[in-house]
Amino acid sequence: MSLEALLKDSYEFKNRKNIFKDIITESKWEGIAFIALYDKKGKILLHSNENLIGREVPDEFIKTAAETGSTINRYAVLGTDERVFILDLPVHIKNTANILRLALRAYPVEGIIRQARLQVLGMAVVIGILWVIGYFFIRASRRAEELKTKMAERERLAVIGEMASVLAHEIRNPLGSIKGFAQYLKEQQSSRAVEQQTGYLDIIISESKRLETLTEDLLMYAKPVELKLEEFDIGRLIDEVIKSFDRSAGGIDITASVPSEIKVKSDRDKLTQVLANLINNAADAVADDGIIEVKAESTGKTLLLTIKDNGCGMDSETMQRAFEPFFTAKTRGTGLGLAIVDKLVKALGGKIELESEPLYESSLRQKGTVFKIELPC
Repeated sequence: MSLEALLKDSYEFKNRKNIFKDIITESKWEGIAFIALYDKKGKILLHSNENLIGREVPDEFIKTAAETGSTINRYAVLGTDERVFILDLPVHIKNTANILRLALRAYPVEGIIRQARLQVLGMAVVIGILWVIGYFFIRASRRAEELKTKMAERERLAVIGEMASVLAHEIRNPLGSIKGFAQYLKEQQSSRAVEQQTGYLDIIISESKRLETLTEDLLMYAKPVELKLEEFDIGRLIDEVIKSFDRSAGGIDITASVPSEIKVKSDRDKLTQVLANLINNAADAVADDGIIEVKAESTGKTLLLTIKDNGCGMDSETMQRAFEPFFTAKTRGTGLGLAIVDKLVKALGGKIELESEPLYESSLRQKGTVFKIELPC
């Protein structure tokens, strides 16, 4: 018989006042310390202790449960010093609101709670361990993939480097001879020499220099970057690069904007190469009266370099491929200048960004190109 049925049965038959006592004496209910049924005023209608039936005991918990219709639970200590877990449950019998109080012995209840907590804790630990394992597995997989990519890139560059070294050796020797003899012949030309022959010699010398530049750029791009860090003044370096630039062919105006002394710790030669390549690239993009601005500023831990020109700009496709090796939008050039810049900037621990807008016929003003470099100080 269910507890609800027993309650209804005892409620209808007042002579069975010992029904709760019968319940707690059964072995399957041994965890119950006592059972009681109260009306909403706190009067005991039934109790496993028959001597308490009929008493009206002021009880705030009974009153609260009756008013709210909610179950209330708490720990309490009985007069026998036994610690119990009390549940006050609102029940309706014959459409009358009553409160059923169950006092459960604490040790089995706490054992169940403890076991449940241990199970929850165990699950949390297992989930935590699985999460950590999953995190490290994903991280290890990513690092392995990155390492694999880097190794493939190194192998590719090693092959290119070896090829470039062989190519440079095979080209440089005969190239040096060609250029040397061409220069010698040009110097030996008398004033009566045929002008056409002099022009041919100029072409030989010019093309020889172009091949020299190609081999040097190829070696620069293919070789692993070895850094030699030192502290220097960035303003002085920029001035040296600008002064060494050949502007004799046109009226290009190169200006520098650098605050008072900015000290950086980097590879001076590599940074010189970066600035020289970018200024040369800007010079190719501007007209004879073009303007190139070089700006440097420091935030304490970071050096910001900006190289801006008012040249013809780049379209979106050229911008996307600007740093690709051997890509060029010029009629002449190796296509390695910006690729070398990108490689050196990354080797120096920095990053480079490109902003550009091409000149359209509808536009009255050329916006040109801006390179922004961020390097650690």
